[in-house]
Amino acid sequence: MFDLLKRAILPVTAALLAIIALANAWYWLALLLLGIVALGFYDWSQRGWSITRNFPVAGRIRWLFYKLRPYLHTYIVEDDLGGRPYSFEARNLIQSRARGETDTHPFGTERDVEAAEYHWVCHSIMPEKEPDQSPRVQVGNEQCAKPYSASILNISAMSFGALSANAVRALNIGAKQGGFYHDTGEGGLSDYHLEHGGDLVWELGSGYFGARDQQGRFDRNCSR
Repeated sequence: MFDLLKRAILPVTAALLAIIALANAWYWLALLLLGIVALGFYDWSQRGWSITRNFPVAGRIRWLFYKLRPYLHTYIVEDDLGGRPYSFEARNLIQSRARGETDTHPFGTERDVEAAEYHWVCHSIMPEKEPDQSPRVQVGNEQCAKPYSASILNISAMSFGALSANAVRALNIGAKQGGFYHDTGEGGLSDYHLEHGGDLVWELGSGYFGARDQQGRFDRNCSR
C-alpha cells in the first residue's frame, strides 16, 4: 500500500501543478482580454484620433510601426552606403576606431566603381612609343592676359591651418621640382608658400583669408 502511494505522488503532484498553471494562464489571459476590451472601448469613444476611433486597438499598430520605422529602415531597408547623415559603413568605421579594433575590411569594395563620380588612371596595355613626358593642360587662351600651362596632376587644396610650416615648405618644393602647382587651400597665402618659388594657386574661399583690407572688406588687389 505504501509503495502504491509513493508511486502515485509524482503524477498526482504533476497534475495539480498543471491545473494550477492552467488556472493562472486563464486568469492572465482573461485579464489581458479585459484590458484590450477596455482599450477598444476607449478608442471607440474618444474623438481626438480618427484612426483609433474607426479601428479601435488595431489602429494603434500603425503608431507602433511608426515608432519602429527609423530602426527598421536603418537596420533592414538601408544598404551599408546609403544612410544619412552617416552611412552604416561610416558608423561601423567610427565604432571600430573608438574601440581600438581594426577598421579595415578585405575582399574589395562595396562601392560602384563604375559610377560617373569615380575616375581611374590605368596602365595602358600597349605602351606608347613616344609618350608625353610632361602632359599639361592650357588654362586660358589668347583672350587671357596670363594663360597658364598646368600639369594634369597637382597638389590639391590643403589649408596652412591644417598643416605646419615645414609641411607647406615641403609641398611647395615638390611642386617646383615636379613642375606642377600647389593649391594653398582656403587658409590664406603664407610666407611659407612663397619661400621656395613653386607655382601656386591662391584659393580664395568664403572667408577671404589674407585677402581683406584694413576694414575687413575683400581686396582683389591684395598681394603679399
